[in-house]
Amino acid sequence: MRASRGAVRNLFRVEMPVAHMGLAITIIASVLVGVAWSPRTGVIIAGAFAALFVVALAVALLAGSRGRDAVCAAYKFTFGWADWITP
Repeated sequence: MRASRGAVRNLFRVEMPVAHMGLAITIIASVLVGVAWSPRTGVIIAGAFAALFVVALAVALLAGSRGRDAVCAAYKFTFGWADWITP
């Protein structure tokens, strides 16, 4: 059980610069999609990430994190996927 929890913890361990890169990629992709297809589609993509952040923040608050720690945890969860595309 301990090894399983450690593996999950390592999976979600993300540094803040990686999360910033994920946010930047999301913004660029939303703008490009908004220009290429329609502004509404770009707003839908940005809104989906905003909704994911709000849900992650609610979960972090319910799990016992408070203030800045909860916001950082939600931010890393929402935009930490950039770690998978960076070398």
